[in-house]
Amino acid sequence: MPAAPPTLAQRCLAHAPAEGGNATALPGLLIFRRDGTTAPEPAVYSRSVFLVTQGRKRSQVGDDAYHYDPEHYLVTAVPLPVVGQILEASPERPFLSLVVDIDLETVRALMAQAGPSLTPSTAEPPQRGLAACPVTPELHDLMGRLVALLDRPADLPALGPLYLRELLYRVLTGPRGGFLRAVAMGHGQPGAIADVLATIHADCTQPFAVPDLAAQAGVSPSVFYEAFKAVTAETPMQYIKRLRLQEAHRQLSQGLNNVSGAAYQVGYSSLSQFSREFTRVFGANPSSYLPR
Repeated sequence: MPAAPPTLAQRCLAHAPAEGGNATALPGLLIFRRDGTTAPEPAVYSRSVFLVTQGRKRSQVGDDAYHYDPEHYLVTAVPLPVVGQILEASPERPFLSLVVDIDLETVRALMAQAGPSLTPSTAEPPQRGLAACPVTPELHDLMGRLVALLDRPADLPALGPLYLRELLYRVLTGPRGGFLRAVAMGHGQPGAIADVLATIHADCTQPFAVPDLAAQAGVSPSVFYEAFKAVTAETPMQYIKRLRLQEAHRQLSQGLNNVSGAAYQVGYSSLSQFSREFTRVFGANPSSYLPR
């Protein structure tokens, strides 16, 4: 009797030899692996699609939690600081996820080709910047073809970009497609908030003020405040503070041996305020991250 063909998870595992993000031969696609469950961990998600082939994960933004697994994918239309947690994984059955970058130029090209079926609405309301959506049969089939393609290097240059475009098309026609289309075209409040977030993420240490950010978005401060909170689950100043603290956490976690240096690099002039707010968010004083 012939051997059973490898499962989708087994194919992914063959291309993910290490924990963490494993780059593949196809630009724009990596495979994330974790061999066990984790405590909640801060991270900043870029504009991406996350397709789980094995295991289960939760990502939290504000008070809202989003679960994704082989039946649900996660799409982030704008970069967001999140708290992620692997809920189901083991050395025998690692958590495995395809992570696909969302390139807005490709999105715009797809919209131009698709015509009216992908026309963005200028009245698209602001929504949370990430969402969990059901995996359709078309998406599941595409995931299998995409991973199988990694075993055929000669076919990658021609078919890889086509498969990624097809995947983005499926996302654009899915439950969160309207929001992503509005972001890509810079339409309405979603596009305006996406532009402001790009400014903040370019250098979160700048002394931002809500009236200035609202002016960039082209709306009043009160409208901007509500739209921003709808997308990020936080007020503008809370969001900027969290982004700064997560960058400091990243630096300290990766070996920076200087708490005051981390504080000043992310825009804090008061070390005591930095330590107080860092401890409130992460549950540990920043000095506890220093080598012993």
